[in-house]
Amino acid sequence: MPKEAQTSPPACHAPHGTVPAPAPRRPSRRAARLLPLLLAAPLLLAPPAAAKETFTTLSAYSANDPKLIHQFEKWLGCPVPHLMVFTDQASWEGIGWPQWFIDQFRGLNKPVLWSVAMIPRHSSLKAAASGAYNRYYVTAAQALAKTKPWPDGTIKVRLGWEMNGDWFPWAARGKEKDFVATFRHIVDAFRSVSDKFRFEWNINYGEAMDPLKAYPGDSYVDVIGMDFYWKHQYLPNDPVKAFEAIRDNRYGLRFIEDFAAQRGKPTAYSEWGIQGDNAGPFIQLFRDWVGRHNVLYTNYWNHDADYQGQLSSGRWPDSEAAFREAFCPVPGGPAGISRGP
Repeated sequence: MPKEAQTSPPACHAPHGTVPAPAPRRPSRRAARLLPLLLAAPLLLAPPAAAKETFTTLSAYSANDPKLIHQFEKWLGCPVPHLMVFTDQASWEGIGWPQWFIDQFRGLNKPVLWSVAMIPRHSSLKAAASGAYNRYYVTAAQALAKTKPWPDGTIKVRLGWEMNGDWFPWAARGKEKDFVATFRHIVDAFRSVSDKFRFEWNINYGEAMDPLKAYPGDSYVDVIGMDFYWKHQYLPNDPVKAFEAIRDNRYGLRFIEDFAAQRGKPTAYSEWGIQGDNAGPFIQLFRDWVGRHNVLYTNYWNHDADYQGQLSSGRWPDSEAAFREAFCPVPGGPAGISRGP
């Protein structure tokens, strides 16, 4: 539910109309939550009747700072299989040249879910819908095409996240056709560079608008994603009731899984967060939910910028223990959730 990123190097967003803390070393930042990846483990020589196990990978947003990823992994007890990085959202030049972010995380040698802004602040979605800025999308794709692929050989890109909210310049309410046209222009631009790219269409939990009015179409979407946060000012304080409210909302977890199943698409929860020391049941319910659905990756908001959800701080010991038990089932193994066939 994040908001926007800021100027050049780091630029990112934060939960529900907020903006993440600046990344170290570099003017204006704000970027990156790092998190999940799909560990698609190939089954070589598997017997015909054997069920193929799948794995939902976990990562975490850590203020666009590679050092904080190492700290998160040490706290969790498991390495994260992938990262989530927000590239610049402050200018067209920044959108078109994400090299600083690529270099910043190269040393971690992990695949990345790249969150690429559709347009910067004070830009026109209508102009983008006309194709006026396609050259920037092409140069961004040229840089990202050289990054480490996921285990399935693809490079994953998230576009226009939380477009059903009103806190990003690509907000789609009342401009659904422009959003769809812009999304398609970006996908076409990236595909003109490489066929390795895969694209996430992402909504925010809530009822601000019918997000399906801004669905770009099956040929332009590979993953259907959602962001959600347990915010006590809007949701019940009881963890079970809070999860049920998010699950059963008109445009909540159940909606996104049903829609994805209808379209034959996998899902992702690219941002989510909890607060307080009573979140154990919420965490377990979400873990069970993911285990029952075709979820590729999930990213936890492990930071206090804009949404105070940092679990690795030591202030919520019970919630921390529940999180580690849910997402680090085998200490030292990859962070995530094993799913059945």
